Order: sequence, then C-alpha cells, then structure tokens
Amino acid sequence: MRETNLAEVFAERAPPPPLMAAEEYHALLETLLTDGSGYGKTKPVAAYLLRNLRLMSADSGEESEVEIKPLYLVMDLEEWPNEYGRTLALKDIWEQYMSRMIGEQDMNTPDFNGPGLWTAKQSSFDEDYLRREGLDEKGNRYNLYDPDPDAYRLCLPVGKRITVPVQWGTYTIGKGGTLALREKDVPELTEALQAVRSGKATIEDALYTKDKQGNTVARFDVYGMEPGFLEKNYGGVTLKPETQGILTAFTHRSRAPEQQGKRPGRRR
Repeated sequence: MRETNLAEVFAERAPPPPLMAAEEYHALLETLLTDGSGYGKTKPVAAYLLRNLRLMSADSGEESEVEIKPLYLVMDLEEWPNEYGRTLALKDIWEQYMSRMIGEQDMNTPDFNGPGLWTAKQSSFDEDYLRREGLDEKGNRYNLYDPDPDAYRLCLPVGKRITVPVQWGTYTIGKGGTLALREKDVPELTEALQAVRSGKATIEDALYTKDKQGNTVARFDVYGMEPGFLEKNYGGVTLKPETQGILTAFTHRSRAPEQQGKRPGRRR
C-alpha cells in the first residue's frame, strides 16, 4: 500500500503559485514544441446523447421539457460489441432509474453496475470524436464514433505546480499534470515563437493579447490537464507528417547553436 506523502498533500492544498512571468511562459512553450508528444483518442466507441425529457398534455396540447445535462453515455466496444446488446443495456438503465425514482429501489442503488460504460460532456466528446457515416440494418444512423485525428494534441508533462496564462484568464496545473496544445494550432504557435527568436516580435506581442475586458490573456489555446487526466483519457498517437516536420525543424533550430560539436539528444 502506497504511503501518503504529507508534504505532497500540503503542497497541493497550498495557495496556487503566482502567474509565471512572460519569459518563463515563453520558455515553457518552447519546451512544449521541442519535447512534447502526441496524444489523442485511440479507439472507436458507441455513444448516446442524453436529451431533454419532453412532455405533452393530451388535454391542452401544451408541451414542457425537463432539462437534462448534455452528456453522452459512452460504451466500450470491447465490452459492448453489438448494437442489440447496447440497446438492451440502455433500456435496463432507464428502467432501473424510473424504479428508483418512484421508490421501488433504494435511492442509493446504482442504475448501472458493470464494465465499459461512462459519461462524457457533450462539448468534450464532440471535440474528440466523429460520428461514423452510414446507416445500420434498420436504416438508423450508426451510434458509433471514431477518434477525430484533427483533435490530436501535443502534450508535455508538468513536474511541479505552475500557474499559466490561458485564453480565459489563468489556470494552475498540479504537479504531474499536463500542458496541452491542439495539433492544428502547432503551426501558428511555432510561427509566433520564431518571430520572438528572430527579434521580429516581443514575447508580449507574440504570445499575449487582450480580452474584451482589457485584461492580458494568452493568445494561444495552450491549456492544462489535471494529474492523471491524460493517462486516463488519452493514448499516445503519431502526429501528422507535416506537424512532425514543423516540430523537427523548430527543435533543430533551437538546439543548433548550443549543440555545435555535441551529439544531438533524442526526441521522445
């Protein structure tokens, strides 16, 4: 059994560290591009979007809706390989829920107890997956979703708690967390960092901007993941050849002056 490290517990509960200075943030982004690795969803899943409950009065014809949080019920295809089995499971979950609601079961009884089913926020899920095209044998759209290769990320482990600027303000990443950038944003960030290197732009002009309230915020959507989130939700992926080319060129240019006469290090 792993012993609790009280120093780590107290450190995580301490007030967040101050926002990193512009020069430190600039160095962090350079490290993200030179040492980061590709991550993304790696397996297709089945998913069903929870929708609002719609009620209609037979007397007046008046409609009303019970709002339900926009979540997907996601099912692991290794555990639930066919649509018929998934449909039965979903119907059973709904029946269990209704039984609990009307008092036929203990309120603390789970509506589902089994492997390979979880929920995901609609916004996050839609960002990572694409619905499979085509119709099933009944003429319905597939409830299968494949990983979206355009949603891959460049990620960098964080060895200590840091507070970074983000597009909506600031964010503190815990020790063991992850700094992440969507692959589609790699070219633009690389161009900005090259502008700083060449002296065409200052760090402030290249990496920061103002929000509608006039506050200084990050120009690029480089964001943080909490410790354990990356490992639980994503797997290693190979980034596009053009992205790899950009990163290789950037890394070579960043290390060339200091590595003259030395054996170059290996990229992860």
